[in-house]
Amino acid sequence: MALIFYPHQDDVQKGSIEERIEVLMEAAERFKAIVLDEANKSIGVRLVPRDQTASFNWEAIARVLREIRDLPEGNKKDKIRKATVLTKLSEVYEVLRSAKMSKLEAVRLALLSEASHLGSVKE
Repeated sequence: MALIFYPHQDDVQKGSIEERIEVLMEAAERFKAIVLDEANKSIGVRLVPRDQTASFNWEAIARVLREIRDLPEGNKKDKIRKATVLTKLSEVYEVLRSAKMSKLEAVRLALLSEASHLGSVKE
């Protein structure tokens, strides 16, 4: 059985950061549905990696995070935009966390903390 990666590499290489975060969100929701479906089908049976049918493309999310980190913070408008996209990315992590990846909660909280810090800075 072939392993399906979400999102597809080509889908996250085009568009604005906001559009790519939307692609990541849709992929995370699809991935979550598959993971939870597999978990429901295998109640009482131990799943092993070879039984997985889907995987999340962590390279895509890392690339978007790197681009967000490189966004300018020179003025209030830039900081607000960066805080907004960090908050949206944290929502992607929330969906992935609910797909039996509880350790992602720390990453989600760190993104929200950084977004909050950027949003509360006065000029």
